[in-house]
Amino acid sequence: ATRILGAWFGNKINADQVWTPVLEKIDKALERWAKGSPTMEGRRLIVQMISGGMTQYLTQVQGMPTNIEKRITKRISNYIWEEKEKNPVNKNVMYMKIQEG
Repeated sequence: ATRILGAWFGNKINADQVWTPVLEKIDKALERWAKGSPTMEGRRLIVQMISGGMTQYLTQVQGMPTNIEKRITKRISNYIWEEKEKNPVNKNVMYMKIQEG
């Protein structure tokens, strides 16, 4: 396998290995931002900036496996709700536009 512009090309490429550094970067960045005790609106913006920004290019050129998508979604949920056991807002409501939910 060969890495070209951040994407991996070749035979026998393990998608989990490709995404592991990105997941680690997301975790470190969210951990760093959490130290500032952001508001709920701040957390929303941070999640968009960090998880969206760090995954957008690689998803476009490499594709994102479903298991990685689920792991990122779980990390976002934990960050938004400060790792509370039960979220006070239904997940479907969270995915709505701000004006609708």
